Amino acid sequence: MSEYLNDLELFWNNFAEEYEAIQQESPFPIAEDLRDFLLAEKILPCQTFLDLAGGSGRYLSTFQEYVKKYDLLDISQEMLKLAAKKADTNVQFINQAQEVFLNRKKKNYDLVFSAMNPALQTKADLLDFCQASKDWCLLLRVVKDEDQLFSSYEEKNPDLLLNERYKTFLDEMQISYQTKRFSYTKHEEFSREFFQEYFAEDFSLTELAEITEKAFGESQQKSNQQFLDFELIYFHVPKTYNENGS
Repeated sequence: MSEYLNDLELFWNNFAEEYEAIQQESPFPIAEDLRDFLLAEKILPCQTFLDLAGGSGRYLSTFQEYVKKYDLLDISQEMLKLAAKKADTNVQFINQAQEVFLNRKKKNYDLVFSAMNPALQTKADLLDFCQASKDWCLLLRVVKDEDQLFSSYEEKNPDLLLNERYKTFLDEMQISYQTKRFSYTKHEEFSREFFQEYFAEDFSLTELAEITEKAFGESQQKSNQQFLDFELIYFHVPKTYNENGS
């Protein structure tokens, strides 16, 4: 394994426990809503399923009963240890870098799924992703993450635009696709003090006083509404992409 991949594995190993805690604390039922949609569309059940960069198994416990053979691949052994606690006997774990796995002989799963995959960036990545499937490909990402208090003063996350990049690649590859949005909202109370501490290193004292006054007025607490949208891109892989890789 290259030095880059070793460093990447170390990063995710060290982050695994915190990552799992974040997943567990999330109030958004995306895994259940996605499962229900896939069942309604008859994309699930299936025989063979690849959860690419599946991490600690966010979707594993929700999907596995509808799959005969479920493979979950991740570069992090610590992530896979956490995922294993949720697994039934039909689940196999593969501790390998995505690019190594996808560049070997294609395995041709019925369904290849990846959610919030940080290693799926280029057209070549997407082509390799497609060639792992003999039927369905599913890509899930957050495409909107905004709130009333903080978003106006933060830089927009470029990963929110990755689905648009995937769509451009799919158009260039002449692969037809469909999309489905899952939208959620959450209300949470924040204090004036927390707001100021959050932005303390980003603004001068004068700027921070101005934005705090704008956000809170004379109030010490403020209700904040968050808007979160997931978008699923799903499509059948044309046979030519597995027969000759072009």
